[in-house]
Amino acid sequence: MEARKSSVLLVLVLFVGCASARPIVPVSETLETSTPMLVERNRSGLGPKPLRFGEWQVNGFDRKGLPSSRKRSAGNAHVSYSQTNAFAAYSFRLTPATRDEWTCDCEFRRKEQSAGLGSPSDALEVQLTYEDSFRCDLLRAGDTEPWKLEVYGSLRIGGEGYSGTLSRGSRSLTLEPSHQIRGLPRVPSPPFGYVFLREGRELANVELIHPGFVRVLDEAGADRDLIAAAAASLLLNPSGF
Repeated sequence: MEARKSSVLLVLVLFVGCASARPIVPVSETLETSTPMLVERNRSGLGPKPLRFGEWQVNGFDRKGLPSSRKRSAGNAHVSYSQTNAFAAYSFRLTPATRDEWTCDCEFRRKEQSAGLGSPSDALEVQLTYEDSFRCDLLRAGDTEPWKLEVYGSLRIGGEGYSGTLSRGSRSLTLEPSHQIRGLPRVPSPPFGYVFLREGRELANVELIHPGFVRVLDEAGADRDLIAAAAASLLLNPSGF
């Protein structure tokens, strides 16, 4: 019953998101003071200029091959073990209106392990572990060291974590996932968006539900383009699965 309830809520969320021209993920009073920027996408969401928001244009999107998923199984007629590894990667450029361009390289990985009763071909499986990770190198033109965007956890229904960091040397920002939709109970789902924080202070957020919205406070200062690059990385839906 709980699984069915979660599925119904997710379908409702997707319907609301597709029909909405305004943000549907609640934010704090601090972020409410910033005007949300609508994410404008081309028809496919891919191509040379897949999306833009505010003063930022995403250019030169390049998917590095098709998303792949490989499963290996071993066992006998009574018990089996399987391991699945999935991978997707892409790159793009982010061009602010009047500042230096950013080059962004991203990859998504998923690892699963399960045990089953019966032969590998038709086993009744029980999941043992499930891990998702998303990593990007975000490099501004003229810099020699990229910022690292790293997000870890599980994107399964009811999964744990999937929070992250943006870091370079001793400097860092954190990403906290958002699971709430206005007017609905908390849904046990993958994140609907993220809040960006620097030393505990909220600076920005990104809403991932189509079409998507981005807010960046003026207090972000020199980190505005960095946050925009990270937001674009998340909006491009890295998993492909």
